[in-house]
Amino acid sequence: MRTQGMWLAVVLAGAAMPNVPMTAIAQDLRPESLKLYGGTYSPDCGNAAAPQVHIAADGLQISASGKNVSTPARMDSYTSFGGAPTSAVPEGYKVEFIGDDFSLYVFEDAKGTYVPLEGYVPSAAAVVGGSAMKSRFGHCAGT
Repeated sequence: MRTQGMWLAVVLAGAAMPNVPMTAIAQDLRPESLKLYGGTYSPDCGNAAAPQVHIAADGLQISASGKNVSTPARMDSYTSFGGAPTSAVPEGYKVEFIGDDFSLYVFEDAKGTYVPLEGYVPSAAAVVGGSAMKSRFGHCAGT
């Protein structure tokens, strides 16, 4: 009987939002975030064989040597490390692109915009290898 009550609550909650598609609830990816921080990132932008990170509306992808891992891009967050003035935000943090299976963090420093993998996307090691995990994936021009 308790299970029926939980299902009823779920159904009623859905009925309260009849004109809101379920994908709109799950996806909150701002076009301006993609314009500012989307594109291709790599340790060697001039080398097509170098590992790459792609941030786009249709998903997040990490690729190298014919292998890749990808996930749909669901939302972005400018407050992933906390929105309070006293939150410990890593220096240079700009935005997090959040997917179902992993997230990509974008940072900026004097050298430009970059995406770190080590410490942020452990699953990428199987794709790019241990040494590339430590690489600086800089934003590639024209992407």
